[in-house]
Amino acid sequence: MRRKTKWVFALLAFVFALTFVFLGVGSGGSALTDILNGNIHLFGSGGGPSIQSLQSKVQKNPTDPKARLDLAKAYVTKNQTANAIAAYKAYLKLRPGATGALNELGSLYSTRLQEIKAEIQSPPIPPLSIVNTFLPINQSTTLGTAVLSQLPTGLSVTSLQHLVAGRVVGEHLGVYRQLAAKTPSDSGAFLEIATVARADGDTAAAIAVYRQFLKKFPGDPLVPDVKKQITALEKTLAQAQTQTSGTSGATG
Repeated sequence: MRRKTKWVFALLAFVFALTFVFLGVGSGGSALTDILNGNIHLFGSGGGPSIQSLQSKVQKNPTDPKARLDLAKAYVTKNQTANAIAAYKAYLKLRPGATGALNELGSLYSTRLQEIKAEIQSPPIPPLSIVNTFLPINQSTTLGTAVLSQLPTGLSVTSLQHLVAGRVVGEHLGVYRQLAAKTPSDSGAFLEIATVARADGDTAAAIAVYRQFLKKFPGDPLVPDVKKQITALEKTLAQAQTQTSGTSGATG
């Protein structure tokens, strides 16, 4: 019985000592603080340092390319596409033309564009739209009319999303232009710009790139196929413009 009691006391002493270490009693830090900061993980590596700790490293040394790259990768892991894009762009300012980062950035732009398109299909309710149901100012007055005109609507949110999508497409193509510029004699790399433009739904940009291809690589074996692509895309673009003008006329 006494032996069992000794083992119990020994176990309690061990737990007591471990608690002091864990909570950092009598020291400047603690294991608990490290866990909360993402520096220690109870169950395995936890996928590396936390985003908060990496952000802190970047803030302390904003010109450290490794810290920037680590933060960008952490955002990708957490599916924070917009933040990952911003982080990779910041990294590329320190390491211009880094092929791996450019390729990753290109993939992120594709993902971001799909996210925006999904938002356009199902636009979120504007945060201030509820104000439309209760406006404490007479809407017939000058002030009431001015306030009402500033309230976001579903249409204005969708229009803004289209503008953002257009900007993302432009930046997306810019990434592949940079990649193509690294190998100026590679016709395939240049054609990738047009492929991305078509995937992004920018038919006009794809046509422009194909025409540039014909001037830049006139003897390339793919010239006949590129000419066919231009013809087909021009028809598609013309049909889209006709439909748009017809819809606008019917609405007017």
